[in-house]
Amino acid sequence: MANSGRPATSLDPRTHWASLSARFRATPAGAAVARWGEFVALPLLAIAAGLAPGNLNTRWAFAIIVVASYLILRARTSLFSIAVLAAMLTYLPQQMDAFERGIMFDVALYSLLGIGLNVVVGYAGLLDLGYVAFFATGAYLYALLAAPEFGGGFDVGTSFWIVLPMAMVLAGLVGVALGVPVLRLRGDYLAIVTLGFGEIIRIMINNQDNITNGPVGVFAIPKPSLGSTELSGPFELYFVVLAGCFIAAFAAERIRDSRVGRAWEAIREDEDVASAMGVNTTSYKLLAFAIGAAIGGAGGVMYSAKQSAVFPSDFNLDVSINVIALVIIGGMGNVRGVVLGALLLIALPEVLRTFSIDIAFVHLKNLGADYRLVIFGAALVTVMVLRPEGLLPSRRRAAEFEQVEIIESERAT
Repeated sequence: MANSGRPATSLDPRTHWASLSARFRATPAGAAVARWGEFVALPLLAIAAGLAPGNLNTRWAFAIIVVASYLILRARTSLFSIAVLAAMLTYLPQQMDAFERGIMFDVALYSLLGIGLNVVVGYAGLLDLGYVAFFATGAYLYALLAAPEFGGGFDVGTSFWIVLPMAMVLAGLVGVALGVPVLRLRGDYLAIVTLGFGEIIRIMINNQDNITNGPVGVFAIPKPSLGSTELSGPFELYFVVLAGCFIAAFAAERIRDSRVGRAWEAIREDEDVASAMGVNTTSYKLLAFAIGAAIGGAGGVMYSAKQSAVFPSDFNLDVSINVIALVIIGGMGNVRGVVLGALLLIALPEVLRTFSIDIAFVHLKNLGADYRLVIFGAALVTVMVLRPEGLLPSRRRAAEFEQVEIIESERAT
């Protein structure tokens, strides 16, 4: 019996991957990458600068960004690594065309949304499938208060910078309103209720013709201004969202290491035990919903400003699914993993549009345009099989998966 179980364990792809990773880390090169990975990003950045004065191929740019981001985010956090990452994400988009800059805006926006949802799902362990509701709250608040005329509603022309904190507060209140009735729900039941909440918000927006203009949507939403400069294009707004990502990531990291973060961790591990130890689970769960919703509301304001028009169909279930998928793939509980997950989940399908194979006797044109979602889905399955804990999981989550693998191997033997 003992010998019959060992071959199955050795064929486990996760065990094989872990073995290869351990062997690589044991080599001098692997140890150098693990310890000094952030410094490897500098040569990559130099390569990017030499490749393109304004003519950087999309796949090259994407590959450089992903590899350098992975090395930087995997390395120990320092001011140097943050500066290198900020420089890379600032410089490379300048070498892209308008379409590619639009992709980078989406990556930054979903990174911001992922950071917010990570507070709820990754830190507090509350499975929220209605995150799009907070996103829609921020988007429509800016549309209603800033649009000069759209066929019904308000006409006050409020500034972007004034609406932004207002949207965060309103979305936070909506998050608390969601959290109150679902305090006793857990797991699948919580997911189903939050999913229904997101759909309720979308249907309400679609049906309130006298306030939201119904399915027609809100048009002529003004662009934000910074002094006398109007941030008219996605490239300018990209930097606004990027700044928001750094601020949200900094705040999320500090909260995680605080007393609040430890309380969320206790609730995620075992809510009953946390309550027995004196943790006010009600307050901390509502706080998680409020903070995550506030970040989602900020993302909605930025999305509305970029699009200049919003419609109820923009806020369907797909948004929530994409955000929670990038959190899981990147690594729940780790802000750096969320950023990497957004790069892969949001940018990869667009990069694959121009993918083709022309090697020796293999000539497959427009492979990406025809099968990009198939390739993308296969890549996601591969990642989840080889790295079920995510690409950059939190230390505790990685330890949990490692413990599970040890237990499974012991049972197999």
